[in-house]
Amino acid sequence: MPKTLAVVVSDVHIGTGGPTVWYQPAVHQSSLATILDWVVANADDVRELILLGDVFDFWTYPPDERPPTLAGIVDANPVILGRDGRLAAAVAALDGSVSYLLGNHDATVSAADLAALRSSVGPVRLAPPVHVLAGAGSGRRTVFAHGHTWTMFNAPDPSSPWDSLPVGYFVTRAVAHQMARSLAPGQTVADVSNQGAPNGLDLRQFLRSLAGPRGLGPSISRMLLDYVATLAGLGDDVPIVLADGSVATLAMAKEVYAPLFRRWVGKEGGIVGATRAALADQYGDYLAWFAQRLALSEGAELCVFGHTHFPVGGLTVSPVDYVNSGFACPSLPDMPAKEPTFVVVDLESATAEVRQVVDGSILPYDARRIPPIAAPAPDFSCYVTIENRTGGVFSLLEPLPAPSAGRWIVPPPSVIAPGGRARAWLQDKLGVAGSGGRCSY
Repeated sequence: MPKTLAVVVSDVHIGTGGPTVWYQPAVHQSSLATILDWVVANADDVRELILLGDVFDFWTYPPDERPPTLAGIVDANPVILGRDGRLAAAVAALDGSVSYLLGNHDATVSAADLAALRSSVGPVRLAPPVHVLAGAGSGRRTVFAHGHTWTMFNAPDPSSPWDSLPVGYFVTRAVAHQMARSLAPGQTVADVSNQGAPNGLDLRQFLRSLAGPRGLGPSISRMLLDYVATLAGLGDDVPIVLADGSVATLAMAKEVYAPLFRRWVGKEGGIVGATRAALADQYGDYLAWFAQRLALSEGAELCVFGHTHFPVGGLTVSPVDYVNSGFACPSLPDMPAKEPTFVVVDLESATAEVRQVVDGSILPYDARRIPPIAAPAPDFSCYVTIENRTGGVFSLLEPLPAPSAGRWIVPPPSVIAPGGRARAWLQDKLGVAGSGGRCSY
């Protein structure tokens, strides 16, 4: 029988076990072990285990602490990462069919880091940032990505002199400074409610403050770092020790990331798209728009993200679907409302279920379904599927005309192969004009 399942685990945030690291072995190790044991027990049906980013954590450390190497994290977590650990057992059971996609907290994993991991757990393969699997019989496609690439504060930043680290890195280091100062002896962040947000900090109050006259603008990164520095009590010139031993400061970060919003306006084609990317870091519902765009662009029926730490069970109305794997390290005060979650994908049908670990058992998780366009905005988009059921190639007869209303998010392709299928998305703009356009093959 062919193997039809993919198991997706993301946002584990395994680190050294220090008090500011979200993953605490005493709290989270047993649930992670339960997930990996389930993979081993169901290996006859599991085609691939996908580690969907932020599996390891190099961010959640106070500024004066040099972040660890992956070898150091492996040594600190022998039950999960040791040669006889649970991940090694899963790699062996799946004959090495384990793919690892980088997230934001582990984006700087190096070749030496991967070598250390593989020497301990076996041949984990590094997958590209966008990973696609098709059903062996159906050909239905599922696309996997961590999700941070489409969020303003956590996407890799090519202008950063610090190995593409984004502004969110400095936010998280500042929050770790605050936690290190405020935790009582013997406490860890797992004892504090609402830890494990993608930035390490609830940014809702900050984002609400942007509704004033300054609004979302070119200074958003400076405003964010000012906001975080005040909350964390971290001075602009306090050294922040980086993984390579060099140092940076918040003052330096403010200069480097100053043009952040302007760059995203260019990247997303306007202020609306840039604002969506800014909001997606705090409000996970905004990431659904990017998931839908990615699925349509990749010709996939399903998109699976992590990053937001909030499980999603699907889209309400869409030609494609989106699920989010949630996260594996909720704080003790947040459980049982939040439990460690993961996703099981049926690759043949391109459908997925969110599951949770409760008291050592794997149970279904009733994750909410959300609209692809975050409420309260309505969706008057046109979604088009074009199937070429002929023996010839479909080619656009003319350059794609500008829409009569709305904007192409995923335009029709110039060519559709015989037997092929293409999808397009024409989204309405703000207002009541709706969407309309045409193309001819």
